[in-house]
Amino acid sequence: MKLTRSAADTEECIQETFIRIWMNRDKLEEIQNPAAWIFTVASNECYKYLKKRITREHGLLALGKGDPYPEHDQSTLHAIQLKEVAGIIASAVSQLPTQRKRIYQMSRDGGMKIPEIATHLKISPHTVKNALVHSLSFIRKYLADRGHEL
Repeated sequence: MKLTRSAADTEECIQETFIRIWMNRDKLEEIQNPAAWIFTVASNECYKYLKKRITREHGLLALGKGDPYPEHDQSTLHAIQLKEVAGIIASAVSQLPTQRKRIYQMSRDGGMKIPEIATHLKISPHTVKNALVHSLSFIRKYLADRGHEL
């Protein structure tokens, strides 16, 4: 609810989170902190959902469909907040050490799984996982320092 500010959107994100968890159920044994992993999956699903919704709404407005000023819709505020958070995250990522930045980008931007990254970089999956944990921790702290708690 903190991210979506809508019960219907939250329900949609939760459904997508459960689908994502189910699709990755074979990897659950590798996860050392399931609660943190589920939280991360849920957060990512919320951001993806909001990004899709904003893109769809902007597309409808460009086509002349939809009310640009709906009284109950705060998509503009959400878009601004999402853009601000994305900028802060990009800034945090740019400050990561080179290897961690590369691993983070391969995971988040490239959609690669830990074993794929490990194979590609010729390092152990454990090293990749540690790099991601440290990167995400740094990004969370960076966001918190700027007033954006996850």
